[in-house]
Amino acid sequence: MQTQSVILAALAAVAHARFGQEGAIQNIIQGLGAFGNPGAAGTLAGQTPGVLLAGANACAKLELADQIVTQLGNDPEVIAAAAALVAAEKNFNPFAQQIPTICSDASLPATAALRGIIPLVDPAVAGADVQNANSATSLANPFADAGLSVADISKAQGFSNFTEQA
Repeated sequence: MQTQSVILAALAAVAHARFGQEGAIQNIIQGLGAFGNPGAAGTLAGQTPGVLLAGANACAKLELADQIVTQLGNDPEVIAAAAALVAAEKNFNPFAQQIPTICSDASLPATAALRGIIPLVDPAVAGADVQNANSATSLANPFADAGLSVADISKAQGFSNFTEQA
C-alpha cells in the first residue's frame, strides 16, 4: 500500500512539473490590458490554456498568437507576449503518444514578427535539448523562415522527433 502511495506521489509530481505551464503564458497575455479594446487581453489570455493542452491542434497556438497581435496591436510588449506563446511548450500525453506535435502549416504564424520562432518541447523527448536551445535562440533572433512551417524550421535546425500537424 505504501509503495502505491509513493508511485502516485511521484506521478503527481511529474504531472505537476510538466502540466500547468499554461498559466505562465496566460499571465503574460493577461498583463496586456493596456492594449486593444477593454477586456480583449483578458479574453485572449483565457484562450491560452486551451491551445497549449495535449488535445489542442498544434497550429491553434499560432493562430491565437496572430489574434493577439491583430487585436492588441504591434507594440513591442504585445509582440513579445505573442512570441512567448509561439515558443511555449504544448503539452502532450505520454500515455497516448510518444512525441509532441508541431504545426506544419507554412502560413502560420501570419504575423511577420512571429515567424521563425520555434517551440519548446518536453525535456523528456529525445532531441529536446537541441530543440529547446534552438527555441531560446529563436525568441531572441528568429530563424529565417523562407516560407517554411514551424515544423520545417525545427527540422532544419536539427530536431525531427515530432509529429507534424496542420
